[in-house]
Amino acid sequence: MNEKNKKVDYKTLNEVLKTGNILLKIMLTMTILAIGALLLYLFDKTYILVVFKNVLGVISPLFIGLFLAWVLEPAINYFVRNKVGRKLATVVVYLVFIFLIMLILALIVPEFVSQVNELISKLPSFLESVNKWINDFFTNISSSEIDLTEMKNNILAPINNFANNITAGDFISIINGVGTSIRTMGNIFLGLLIAFYLSLDFSKVNLFFKKIVPKKYHDELHVIKTALNGMLRNYVNGTLLSCLFVMILSLIGFLISGVSSPLLFAIFCAITNIIPYFGPYIGGIPVVVVGFAISPVTGIICLVTVILVQFLEGNILHPLIVGKAISLHPITIMLSLLIFEYLFGIMGMILAAPIVATLKILFIHFENKYHFMNKINAD
Repeated sequence: MNEKNKKVDYKTLNEVLKTGNILLKIMLTMTILAIGALLLYLFDKTYILVVFKNVLGVISPLFIGLFLAWVLEPAINYFVRNKVGRKLATVVVYLVFIFLIMLILALIVPEFVSQVNELISKLPSFLESVNKWINDFFTNISSSEIDLTEMKNNILAPINNFANNITAGDFISIINGVGTSIRTMGNIFLGLLIAFYLSLDFSKVNLFFKKIVPKKYHDELHVIKTALNGMLRNYVNGTLLSCLFVMILSLIGFLISGVSSPLLFAIFCAITNIIPYFGPYIGGIPVVVVGFAISPVTGIICLVTVILVQFLEGNILHPLIVGKAISLHPITIMLSLLIFEYLFGIMGMILAAPIVATLKILFIHFENKYHFMNKINAD
């Protein structure tokens, strides 16, 4: 009898220990989240985030240059391996890259601008149609017992404000848009120059990191760099392929639907697709709304196109070419999207997944080396 009781006691003790271990991990996670929330609050109140964003804006050409040099490095290495000099290979690759960009812009930009102008010209009538549809909808469902006037006004107010702002602020918006475009093009041009000079001798970048890292850590640096480089390159290549897939299929569906500016909406869907989970909805809502404003059939075809494309991309293509590269839990990605959107806006949402995947690789590497999680559990 005593032996049986002892066995039951050991079993109960193991269950208590397992429960305690789970609670400890939950408390540790909540503590980290609480510290993160506190830091965000302090940064927001002390304007550290504003200063940080301004600094990032100033040095953005450097990041653009590093990214372009990293992206084009495999192509340059291909020529170098085939007995072409490094400088000549760099010049050839950059000339081909610039030619392809100019060719794509020459093919897409005129049609893109034409469709933007077409959409802007139709925007007032579209907003009027939406306004009428909302009024008719509330008129049909209203009754003497329920007053929905306030709800209707709350929905119509932002639509009317948007229409008034477009009408009243065209000139100012154009000036601001031109100024922003000039700054953006200037940053891209500077980034391209930086990338070119980095690519002339990209090995110096590796030597720079080796110089600032003690020699005894060089092997460890190589392991981390190899893992990060493989993950990021697979992620970038997979994301670009996924966006191209979304743009082509969306364009086909939007052309069939007869919606206005199909290329514009297809490109928008492809760009927003970079953002995991939330991006497809951001990209799909405008075209569906415009489609239903034209006709119910157009709206239904647009809706089916968005759902079908995102189903294929999200369940087949994305897991195969992007999901394996970062291997993050969906909840982790969603939390990172919310945090980075709060910190850096849309650009933060685009960079959230690769940054968190980078942190995960670093965490796993140092955990395998130092086993600090085992030490925490032991304590």
